Amino acid sequence: ATQTLPLPVPVTATGATVSASITASSVPDSNLGNNTDTSVSSALFADLTSSVDLPVNAAAGSVVTVTATFTNSATGATATTATSATGTVVLSDGTTQTFALGDLAPGASATRSFTATVPSSTATTLLSATSTVATSTPESNTANNVGTDTLVVLFADPAVDVGVIPSGVPGATVTTTLSLTNNGSATTSITVTVSINGSLTTLVATLAPGATQTLTLTVPVTPTGSTVSATITASSVPDSNLGNNSDTSVAGAVFAD
Repeated sequence: ATQTLPLPVPVTATGATVSASITASSVPDSNLGNNTDTSVSSALFADLTSSVDLPVNAAAGSVVTVTATFTNSATGATATTATSATGTVVLSDGTTQTFALGDLAPGASATRSFTATVPSSTATTLLSATSTVATSTPESNTANNVGTDTLVVLFADPAVDVGVIPSGVPGATVTTTLSLTNNGSATTSITVTVSINGSLTTLVATLAPGATQTLTLTVPVTPTGSTVSATITASSVPDSNLGNNSDTSVAGAVFAD
């Protein structure tokens, strides 16, 4: 006859071992060689990893895509499915996204993306992201559950320069220049208000990093001379330096004696 008994076996971090030995028999045993037996099994583990990717750089105030990848990197005979996996991405501006990933078999990955707005404050020069992943399944390595990446925030720095105005007799016209330069690292579209002896004109220009546009202005000479001023009133990308956004040039009138 045979009797089979179920045994509950806790699995430890090193696996599970069950041994059985017959220690007594009411009738003498003719074969002691089969009185003991042992069974050993290994513990199964998941091994979740995470990574997060941002663009290398982006203009302040622009919208970028954040992509995170979560993978069960477990391999070999001890690899098992990571159940009820959860991924999280946290940005340095406080933005948080959490993703239910479900079950990840060994070698399986889940990729999630979302959009984020790059900070506009000139005090913020970097945007960082941190990804984490977790599961209810024991893991062989939790040191690789975190991923990071950093984006450099780009700003514009538009500047205006009004050239020297030649003196002239009242009623004549002279010319001067207006130079618009972007000293920043991001392309921007700017709006400039130009005043020629109090008469206002609005100009719009798009400037790549390091680019300069130079315009020629015709300036009437009045009895009190000539005044040209220019002020940047708007920039599509936040301006890191407002100290060079306006300039004025003045010239006197010339009279016969």
